[in-house]
Amino acid sequence: METNHDQVFLEILRQEKNITNFLDAVFGFLSRCTDFYVKAGPQEKVGFPPGVIEKLVLTTLCKWKEKHSFRKSEDDSVNLSTISPVLHIPPPAEEIEIGSDESPQKDHTPIQQPSDSYNGAVRENYSWSQSISDLDVLIKVPSAVKKAKDLRVDITTNEIKIETRKHFLEDTNNIDLASNVSKEWMILFRSELCFKTKKDESVWSLVPGEHITIHLEKCEERWWQALIIGEPNIELNKINCSRNLDELCCRDQMKVQELMWNHQQKLLGKPTSEQTKMEEIFKKAWNAEGSPFKGTEYDPSIVNFN
Repeated sequence: METNHDQVFLEILRQEKNITNFLDAVFGFLSRCTDFYVKAGPQEKVGFPPGVIEKLVLTTLCKWKEKHSFRKSEDDSVNLSTISPVLHIPPPAEEIEIGSDESPQKDHTPIQQPSDSYNGAVRENYSWSQSISDLDVLIKVPSAVKKAKDLRVDITTNEIKIETRKHFLEDTNNIDLASNVSKEWMILFRSELCFKTKKDESVWSLVPGEHITIHLEKCEERWWQALIIGEPNIELNKINCSRNLDELCCRDQMKVQELMWNHQQKLLGKPTSEQTKMEEIFKKAWNAEGSPFKGTEYDPSIVNFN
């Protein structure tokens, strides 16, 4: 059913030249040929109650936005699965190895980007950033670590553990050798997270000779004061806690849109959606059995909806 009218829409789009004109044509058609913009009263069968068409448009927009995002994620998964030489998927996380030029390069320390610690912090061997729903962690690795096979990464719901081959760390002074009992592998990083994350959604990638990037999805939406237990807390009152409207679920987006619409109505001196609902109730009760106003014409002047 989704593609039945595509040829018709494509022809309209071809004539209108762009999306803006196309949408203008669609809503113009609804205005001229339908009751889409007609405000319906309590007993009327034509049109829509105030505020309903805005919600209807936003709901439809969110529906197709979610479908588009789902299809895009499926396409990305298919594309990634075809790049087997550079993509490894050991449980519990996906590992993406980024190729590097094998020619000799000067040893240098990457410049720390603000995004690496956005709403997070920079620590001695790692940095982290966060949004309300996810985390991104950068953990330094020895410059000799160039391949994903030189690492073992274990990400659980509440812990990150990274091991590397022992000969890469022989000259590293800040590694606790006593805690590394394996003859071949040594622990590079191991810490317990402050809160739980979604194990199956974790993804990590290696930037050869520089760092590991780990993406984590939080189990619950909240701002973290620290990434790992024992780390100094950041000041949550100093981070950016704002959220974009398109990051909210459709239900919350509709609530925000309704609040904005109601605010605009108040500025114009017009009734809000709640006041309109109350008026509809009063209209129905006006001529109800037992009403002192039964048989008389409805008079809004004697009713206060504020």
